[in-house]
Amino acid sequence: MKILVVGAGAMGSLFAGRLKSQTSEVFLYNRENPHVEKINQCGLTIIEQDNKKTVIPLTVVQEISKDYDLVLVMLKTHATKTVLTQLKDSFSSQTLFVTMQNGLGNLEILAEIFPNNPLVAGTMGSGASVESDGRILHRGFGTNFIGQPTDKRAQEKLADFVELLNHSGLATELADDVQAVIWNKLFVNLAYNSLTALTRLRNGDILNTIDGQNLLRSIITEAIEIAEAEGVHVDLEKIIAKCIKMGQEQFPANKSSMLMDILHKRKTEIDAINGAVANLGKKHGILTPYNDMITGIIKVIEANYSKQVD
Repeated sequence: MKILVVGAGAMGSLFAGRLKSQTSEVFLYNRENPHVEKINQCGLTIIEQDNKKTVIPLTVVQEISKDYDLVLVMLKTHATKTVLTQLKDSFSSQTLFVTMQNGLGNLEILAEIFPNNPLVAGTMGSGASVESDGRILHRGFGTNFIGQPTDKRAQEKLADFVELLNHSGLATELADDVQAVIWNKLFVNLAYNSLTALTRLRNGDILNTIDGQNLLRSIITEAIEIAEAEGVHVDLEKIIAKCIKMGQEQFPANKSSMLMDILHKRKTEIDAINGAVANLGKKHGILTPYNDMITGIIKVIEANYSKQVD
């Protein structure tokens, strides 16, 4: 199976590297930048939890052909439409697209661009951050979940893909109710991405104080009310306990993607995470003051990177 991973950030790099350790037909797609250049020159270096270092030869491409069996979309959500619209004629109608991006709305964007292709959505329990160009830290070790396509050939491709991920050490399962899975991952993103970006703390450090735990609870409580309005039924206390346990045990040392965006003065995914909850709140007439405020503060920071006080 020939696989293309679109987006060479921390998670795209991690998945591409692990997949490449299992099969030779794995490629990354990304615009040129120092991280990409380092990977092409020296391979991708993955630093594991025990500081074990693995260097994996990997090719990052800027031109692609129609012969990919599966495309794994790992772009920042705000870049999805622009990047994939540019590539929409580069794939056959048989190519299976898998999105494992953060937030809400990703599958809908793919369906708009590739209406004739099989599409599935999933979520990542894995976590990683870019330590330096060509070098990533693997710091999240949860289970990944992917929904199931209706097309039989696509099901076979996805089964092979999931097997490759599991053999690579990235635990992955197929999910019957992928919307519930997406919302459960969204709760984790809501809890940690924005708070770590605002406080400039690692995930686990958010939980060091009662104030941090209370903020996490308030953000998730609003989101669960929205999820219920959208027809996704979850248990508030179980979700909060799960999010806290994940922060304490699965990825306490991880630097969230939104924190890294803020530190590097880049556009964040706030619109697809806290902003998406706030927008759905307006749709349903439900107040979301915590998610409204957090979204607003992140947007103020993004708009004023050049004016920040050192």
